[in-house]
Amino acid sequence: MQYDQWGNRIRDELIAGEIVVKPMPDIRHSIVQGEIGTRLIVFLDANPHLQLGCLFGLGTQIGELDAFAPDVCITNRNRLAEPVEFFQGALELAIEVISDTDTAQHMKRKVDVYLQRGSESVWIVFPEARSVQIYTRDSLRELKAEQVITDPLLPGFSSPVAAFFELT
Repeated sequence: MQYDQWGNRIRDELIAGEIVVKPMPDIRHSIVQGEIGTRLIVFLDANPHLQLGCLFGLGTQIGELDAFAPDVCITNRNRLAEPVEFFQGALELAIEVISDTDTAQHMKRKVDVYLQRGSESVWIVFPEARSVQIYTRDSLRELKAEQVITDPLLPGFSSPVAAFFELT
């Protein structure tokens, strides 16, 4: 584990066997992450029967060559019952907010690994373009502005994409 000059943990990811240092997110990234997470938490609190939890930056060991920390994720609460240092396996929904340091190659690998290992969907959020790409095993959708984001994992959830970017 690495720390910066102020003692803050530096978040590393393992992507295709390569250690990728993830710098501290900038304020825009954090705001978008918070807006998405808040909307999902409010929805899940109103729908406890779904037995899903929303987490931020959860360290996830997905395979021998891949360990990610998505910005926001949704997983079944039963999978969180035992305290472990790193979550094992793919998350039901992984949400990655794009930063300046993210590369297309790394993001493609992450989406592929999430879906191959069992994630139901992956949202890639582009703050600059104010859009969201939603990947599933058999489709890709891109939504912008007032288009409404939904996900089969979250029956009844809907939000205009623009709401994720209101404070930026």
